[in-house]
Amino acid sequence: MISQIKQKGFTIVELLIVIVVIAILAALSYVGYTSITARANSSTAMASAKAVKDVAQNFNGAHGVWPTTRAHFTSGVPTGGSAADAVAKLPADITFGAVSVSTTDPKMVQVVPHGSPVAGFTITYRDFSGTTKTMTVGDTSGTAGTAL
Repeated sequence: MISQIKQKGFTIVELLIVIVVIAILAALSYVGYTSITARANSSTAMASAKAVKDVAQNFNGAHGVWPTTRAHFTSGVPTGGSAADAVAKLPADITFGAVSVSTTDPKMVQVVPHGSPVAGFTITYRDFSGTTKTMTVGDTSGTAGTAL
């Protein structure tokens, strides 16, 4: 009488199929994750630019002049004013700097004043879809000055 021994386990083909399926799922997850991250960064960048715009408008509305320095944006106090004159301030985590497609900080904006005296601003931020976008506030028809 010949007895057959049944061996338990997986064949190499079964293991390869499972590994390929896992690799495909991992690739799809990575693509989805990077897309979601880019959208979140774009939303953060646009919100940062909008915050700068809102602070500039509030400052102008309260004091009758546009902010001309970073300190005006961060303190809300006009030159020669006191803390009692403060209006909406820019959140501390928003930074001013040169914005390009390679910018990695979604909270970085570039603020360029226009006119002399300042009559408005061009605010540039990265969209994280491979472009930079601009937002304007006030009258931007005057000569562009140096970025704040």
